[in-house]
Amino acid sequence: MLYIGPHVSIASSVALAPERAASLGATGFAIFTKNQRVWSAPALDNESIASFKAAMERHGYAPSAVLPHAGYLINPATPDEELMRKSEALFSDEAGRVVALGLDVINIHPGAYKEGEREDGLRRSAAMMDRILDTYPSLRIAVENTAGAGTVLGSTFEELDALISFARNKDRLGVTLDTAHLFGAGYDVREDITGVMDSFLSRFGRDKLYGMHLNDSKVPLSSHKDRHESLGLGLIGLEPFLQIVRMEAASGIPLVLETPDESRWKDEIATLLPA
Repeated sequence: MLYIGPHVSIASSVALAPERAASLGATGFAIFTKNQRVWSAPALDNESIASFKAAMERHGYAPSAVLPHAGYLINPATPDEELMRKSEALFSDEAGRVVALGLDVINIHPGAYKEGEREDGLRRSAAMMDRILDTYPSLRIAVENTAGAGTVLGSTFEELDALISFARNKDRLGVTLDTAHLFGAGYDVREDITGVMDSFLSRFGRDKLYGMHLNDSKVPLSSHKDRHESLGLGLIGLEPFLQIVRMEAASGIPLVLETPDESRWKDEIATLLPA
């Protein structure tokens, strides 16, 4: 089964997300569980949780079709004690929201470290992942690869592998692959998407691929920048995405569009889904 859809809005209520995805013909989708750019938000009420679960069932979405995304303020790798405390509290809150909604995975960026202490940053990030996983035994964490700007971790398969290796809960720690981030980091998904995916799978195995973000790129290969474009309109082009959805590894995991033009989402979904 291919779970393809966009990152839909939760404006007014998280319970509206499944209907918004279904209206686009999506077979899967992503959400934030709260405003992604604030440190705190009201707790999810029981009515919203029940309405979300009912909408999931009504529109035929299994939990495995949904990839919740943690907020952008969280930095699991920071050496700053106050930011670490705030990041972990927010991460735990959002993880709890995911579990309350009946979902079992949360996507997170691996964070940024202080210049000159990359391994320490990886170890701090892994340690926070462990503490969250200890708190929520039913949860999995998908660490998203990055384009690698500055001291941001996770731009190479080696760094993602090291982060997972430093964690205790390796069985519940996996990866989300973002195609635009891969391209920005220097993995040429435009010319050899099969080779890039084979390289990932040979290192990690199929079970570690928890999801993918399917985004074209406005910026060149190895730019170390993160600028998404609609499918087929960027420097990656449409063909690699058509190859991805034909891969066995893409089946049964959320394939999320984070492309910038919402008016194109319905067509992008239809293009990727087999007739």
